[in-house]
Amino acid sequence: MTALLTAVVAVGVLAGCSEKTGGNASTTEPTGGGQTSTAATSTGSSSGLSIAKFAEKPCDLLTSAQVAKLGEVAAPETSTSTLGPKCTWEGKNISKNSSYVVYATVDKDVESMISNVKGNPVFTDKKIGDVRVVINDSTDGVIHCRAIIAVSKTESATVDADIAAEERSAKPACTEVESVAKMVIETLKG
Repeated sequence: MTALLTAVVAVGVLAGCSEKTGGNASTTEPTGGGQTSTAATSTGSSSGLSIAKFAEKPCDLLTSAQVAKLGEVAAPETSTSTLGPKCTWEGKNISKNSSYVVYATVDKDVESMISNVKGNPVFTDKKIGDVRVVINDSTDGVIHCRAIIAVSKTESATVDADIAAEERSAKPACTEVESVAKMVIETLKG
C-alpha cells in the first residue's frame, strides 16, 4: 500500500516537467512533528483518473504555472526509475532552492506500494478531495518527504520533495510535498 502511494506521488512529480518558470512556493506552517499515522481511508481511488497519458511525458503532471510555485528550479529532466518515468526539477542553488521529483507509475499494485511505507516514522493516509494520498518519510520528514497519489489500484503518481537548508523553516518537507501532490491532482483532473 505504501509502495503504491509512493508510485502515485512519483507520477505527480513527473508531471511537472514542463517549462521552468521562477516563482515562490506558497506553503503553510508545519503541523506537529510530522510523526502522524492515520488509518487507511480506502483501498485505491474512486476518482476515475488515469496516469497513462503521463507515462510518456511525466513532466506534464505539473503545468508551467505550477512549476513556478516551486521556486527557483532548473529546467526539468526526465529519466526512469523502479517507479516508472520520472521528472526532476533540481533547485538552482542546492543550499537555497529545494528540488522536486514526480513519477508516473502504471501496472504496479498501489496497495503494495503503500504497505511498503506503512511502518515509516512519518505516515499519513488521507484524502485530498476524492483522491487517496499517502504522505511518508523514512526519517523525520524535515529534509525529504514523499507523497503517493493513488490514481487507481495499479496507477499512481509519486512526488518527492527535498528541501534546501535555507528553505526548511518556510517549507516543511511533508507540507510542501502535500502542496505539490494537490497540484498534480489538479493536473490529473484537467
